[in-house]
Amino acid sequence: MAAGYKEVSCRVAVGMTGTPDGRTTEAPATGTTADSSGIESTDEHQPSSVGHAATIRRAGVTQLFDGTGLPTFILDSEGTVVEWNAAIVDLTGVDREEAVGHDHVSELFYPDGRRADTLADKVLEEPNRAHTAFGVELRDPERNRYGDTSTMIDRHGDEKHIDFSATPLYDGDELIGVIEVVVDRTETIEQRDATVDLVEEVGRTATEISRGDLTARAARSDAFDVLDGELVSVIDAVNEMADTLETLTGRVDDQATEIDAATAEANEAADEIAANVTEQRTLLDDSVDEMQSFAAGMEEVAAQANEVDSAATDAATAVEDGLEAGEDARDATEEIVAISDELVENVERLSEKMDEIEDVVEIVADVADETNLLALNANIEAARAGDSGDGFAVVADHVKTLADETRGHTDEITESLDELQVQSATTIETVDRSSDRIADADAEIEAVLDSLESIDGSVDEAAHGISEVARVIDDQAATVEELTSTMETVRSRAIESESAADRIVSATDRQDEIADLLVDRVEELQTVE
Repeated sequence: MAAGYKEVSCRVAVGMTGTPDGRTTEAPATGTTADSSGIESTDEHQPSSVGHAATIRRAGVTQLFDGTGLPTFILDSEGTVVEWNAAIVDLTGVDREEAVGHDHVSELFYPDGRRADTLADKVLEEPNRAHTAFGVELRDPERNRYGDTSTMIDRHGDEKHIDFSATPLYDGDELIGVIEVVVDRTETIEQRDATVDLVEEVGRTATEISRGDLTARAARSDAFDVLDGELVSVIDAVNEMADTLETLTGRVDDQATEIDAATAEANEAADEIAANVTEQRTLLDDSVDEMQSFAAGMEEVAAQANEVDSAATDAATAVEDGLEAGEDARDATEEIVAISDELVENVERLSEKMDEIEDVVEIVADVADETNLLALNANIEAARAGDSGDGFAVVADHVKTLADETRGHTDEITESLDELQVQSATTIETVDRSSDRIADADAEIEAVLDSLESIDGSVDEAAHGISEVARVIDDQAATVEELTSTMETVRSRAIESESAADRIVSATDRQDEIADLLVDRVEELQTVE
């Protein structure tokens, strides 16, 4: 057995060269010699390839395989262990002396001593088709290198994740053995699993945060000890980010609360504005209605003033007629004898009529005086009141009352004239009784003429005053009409303002809803049960 081991191991170590089909062949012995120890020496003048082979032989098979640092063993064509390096001793706990010459290599890997075909056994059985025969991985088709993975329990009782790689060895076309490299991938697998756990932990934390739980934090695990410290520090970064986010969210919550309070205040202010605008519009509507009524009243007063003016004009005409009649009466007295009956009639009619006219003229004069005063008051009140116009309304009412009173007196004049007609007939009947007074008629007529002249001046003055009052009232009516138009415009603007206030209220209501929603969302972010 030892001789077979020495032969196979030496042929593998120094006597193999590659062929185009991926196999190895024995290197030529040209330029090599063997010393008494069996180690061939190299002529310093030989080619460098021969020198390399000599170096490998002098290093020895054991030193060569131990120097790789990878757990490696070699089986001969019979499946017997012919090489077992130091790295695989560390992995399995089986010494080289115990392993070399062992017929079932699987017993060396499993503490319970089970027998099973290793990857090397399978490759030894099917060197060209192990991947199809046993379902292993063909990793290098050119060299028929196969691979597989598995787990095992090492000598310390720890589970190991192993990667196997086996390659058949040839001497020419002769299969002389299999070399298998065993790679302990436990640390890599543990790092991979720990990385997956780390990613899952970070992902879980990120998911909880994204769902609103700002109290979620990533937790460290002992499994992360196999990872690089910088990689594990991502947990601290995530937690720091969560702390910052929670702090910022707290600030946002405070600001959102302030926004909500400000929005509520703005909403209340908008409601108050809307109420004020509505009230102002109502007041403007009432004012416009009142101004329209006032304008109508002013127009009526103006019309009545015009009627009074016409009546005053008629009165002046009547006075003039009276004067003319007085002149006629004075002329008639000179012919009293011939026309005594007519003189008496005219004198009596004129006497009674003048008495009535005198009374009416006095009333008209009083009305003219008071009208002038009222017109002055109206101008003063209008200038002082501005847009309100309440004082002017009072003055206008007085003007209207006086105008009505004037019209009533003019009606009374008409009635008095009618009565004069009736009384004229009576005068005719009493002509005979009045003849004794004809002598005094001339003097009385003179007095009447003087009175009529005085009345004529007063009536002219009253007519002028009434005309002035009518003009002022017309001006005031025009001013009222203009003011009414202005208030109509203001009312239109008030309607527009009310519409704008409604839109403001709607906007502030929407802002209030958004602020409430923001506060709710922030509260959801802060704590999720």
